[in-house]
Amino acid sequence: MSQPYTNININPNKKKIGHYVLWAVLVFLAILVFSSSFYTIRSTERGVLSTFGKMSDDVIDDGLHMKIPFIQTVKRVNVQQKKFDGKENSYTRDVQTSEVEYTINYDLVRENVSKLMKNVGDDYHNRVVVPFIRSAMKESFGNFAATEIVENRDAVRREIEQTLRETLDGNYFMNVQFQLVDIDFDDDFENAIKEKQVAEQNALKAKNITIQVEEQAKQTRIKAEADAEAMRIKANALESNPKLVNYEAVQKWDGKLPQYMLGNTVPFIDLK
Repeated sequence: MSQPYTNININPNKKKIGHYVLWAVLVFLAILVFSSSFYTIRSTERGVLSTFGKMSDDVIDDGLHMKIPFIQTVKRVNVQQKKFDGKENSYTRDVQTSEVEYTINYDLVRENVSKLMKNVGDDYHNRVVVPFIRSAMKESFGNFAATEIVENRDAVRREIEQTLRETLDGNYFMNVQFQLVDIDFDDDFENAIKEKQVAEQNALKAKNITIQVEEQAKQTRIKAEADAEAMRIKANALESNPKLVNYEAVQKWDGKLPQYMLGNTVPFIDLK
């Protein structure tokens, strides 16, 4: 007995829909591949190209570039000036402890950012810069007594900055600038410094008062000597010329005659 023949008809509309979907997927993949082939690097960045995870030694400048989709990747490295704040504990030459707050600024050498990423990685500040800062600070603080640091902190700052410029790898970093924000010594030492400053200020104030008193005494003595000399000159003049006595009397007379007199005579002054 023969099997009945079954005729299976495929809906033409479904076939068309399948073709549309396939074409849509292909177009989407083409767009994805095309868009993934291009990338841009900003003016504040430099790019490092990797092929199957292996970084290239070349540095990609800013602009529009191409790469192989799904095979090559681009790492963007910000090359704007870096600024980091930190704290370190250091000992002075006279073994005073201090907690130091600092700020450091530096630039990356742009043409070598690929080597920096390959050899150090993204955490280059903590892995490279911070250890050099710690070493430079310990060395510089050890060259000064605590009072010297308080009185001339900029000398310590300059020494640390110079050490960092010499020791940080010039292939990676440049334009190093270092600032000491705050130096916190032991409380007992800081109190001693304050007491010393107060004592020096009081001593300076007392010295200024002494100078002022001495100057006043000097001026008084000069004035007294001048008055004495004037009186001596005047006395000598009166002694040598008796008529000056009558002249002085006239200069001092107020023009009034005495109300009570002995006898009827009027005092006579000879002005001849």
